[in-house]
Amino acid sequence: MRRLVLSLLLAPLLCLVGLAAPASAAPVIQEFTVNGSSTDLTLQPDEELDIVWDVASTETPTVTATGTGWSGTLDPSGTQRVAGPAAGESLTFGLETTDSTGTTSATTITVTAQDDADGVTPPPVVVQGCTVVVPRSDSFDYGLAYFGDTENTEPIEAGTYRASALTSGGFLDVTIVAEPRADVTVADGAVTTWDVPSGEDCESELFTVSTAPCSFTVRNITGTPIEFLYGDGDAERADGQLTLAPGQQRTVKTPRDALLAVGIAGDEEDPELQTLGFEVPQTGCDGGAVGAGGSAWPFPNNAPAAGVTVAEHDGTPAWLPVGLLVVLGVAAGAARARASR
Repeated sequence: MRRLVLSLLLAPLLCLVGLAAPASAAPVIQEFTVNGSSTDLTLQPDEELDIVWDVASTETPTVTATGTGWSGTLDPSGTQRVAGPAAGESLTFGLETTDSTGTTSATTITVTAQDDADGVTPPPVVVQGCTVVVPRSDSFDYGLAYFGDTENTEPIEAGTYRASALTSGGFLDVTIVAEPRADVTVADGAVTTWDVPSGEDCESELFTVSTAPCSFTVRNITGTPIEFLYGDGDAERADGQLTLAPGQQRTVKTPRDALLAVGIAGDEEDPELQTLGFEVPQTGCDGGAVGAGGSAWPFPNNAPAAGVTVAEHDGTPAWLPVGLLVVLGVAAGAARARASR
């Protein structure tokens, strides 16, 4: 009898629980850009536009292109190339996504074509936190300028880059410059340079260093292997190079009292970089200070990093792999640009 009464009492509750469907999040527009920009932009007349979008949802959403520049039903993510506006005209591009939980709309992007007589404004480089987005343009090429030298630049392709990779973890002062192609007139007052963030907030945390008399200990604090280089900041060659597994640490003896260290993680398409300068006390060493009549150890105690010497910029050690990282970033950007076409 007791079991029968309990069953009768619990039956309505169980029915209510069974009817309560698990809540799911409304669809989220994670990316929506035109020529790499998520904000309004002004371009050359009749320039082709690359639109990129990405919608995340717990179920299959309905994604619709809205505005005067395009229309139709879209996949949840993709790219599309469309014709841009004629001289003096504007087009709007919007994205709307709907599922059973709600509706999310992207901020509309308006693209305006300059009148030829007024000159052309370059599509802006967009800085999103510590991420730098270089747009694609039919009228401008973009280049990296080091330490304010905007007359001499290294080409950079359209794509998304880590700020820390472009600035070598904050060690370099980098500006991106929009350079007009032949027969392109730049509009009066147009912005053509953008500084790349180089503060500590944009530097990757890859390793830690602790020092002791005549030595230092480096520890990999990431979940991936890192290449660790160290040496005199004014030297042409690194003193040594280590490969550290996740969590691994190594102790290195050195007679130098000031060192610059560089850590590199990731692959060629997504490198990360951390730089660190630190001092090593040269007193109280075993057997006396190095070079002061005490027992010295072979220096460097790790084989010099072969083949690390690359592009040298003012104020930058030749062994710091700045040129390497720039080349990797450019190659990655070019690959992404080709894939989106």
